[in-house]
Amino acid sequence: MSAPSFRADLRVFVEQRWVGLADLQGLEREYLDEVLRRPRVSCCSFVGGFFIDVGGVAFSDEDSVDELWMTWSWFFALDKLLDGADEARAAPWEESAMKLWRHGDTLVLEDRSASGTPITPRVEVELRPFCRSLARQGLEFLALGERLLAQLDARSPPVPAPVRLEFERALRLPRDIVERVAEKSGP
Repeated sequence: MSAPSFRADLRVFVEQRWVGLADLQGLEREYLDEVLRRPRVSCCSFVGGFFIDVGGVAFSDEDSVDELWMTWSWFFALDKLLDGADEARAAPWEESAMKLWRHGDTLVLEDRSASGTPITPRVEVELRPFCRSLARQGLEFLALGERLLAQLDARSPPVPAPVRLEFERALRLPRDIVERVAEKSGP
């Protein structure tokens, strides 16, 4: 029996709605303006993550994504599993204690609270297609981050250095881990 189909979409919160990467094309300036309008720009200003549906069942959605840097925990966990580990953990949102298990070519996912209580249904997906999907979107996000930083640098007057640093920290996430997951999961 094969694992059910899945859909994973990396989305960011902009203009009071969740927007997928493809739909963010052309909204870069609006995204920058929205973040810059905030009284204080911090890591909490950059919210996004993977919205995942498996076989018609929502595994993660707007209630289980958080700051973008937390999303990268997916890649560290998937990298371990692709290296042969049987189990890994991720924390893509503040209250997450997600467990991921590898059973051959199948990836089993379950998110739990800090106390260990399951808070999502346990789902199964095919490991390599799932890894490829997340890695492709991670690389697309990194490219978007570079475009956003270039637009930020072109603003006049320039944004203050501490604000620029927050954008840098939020948008220039580790590329090497995403590239490793992409390479290990195949074409």
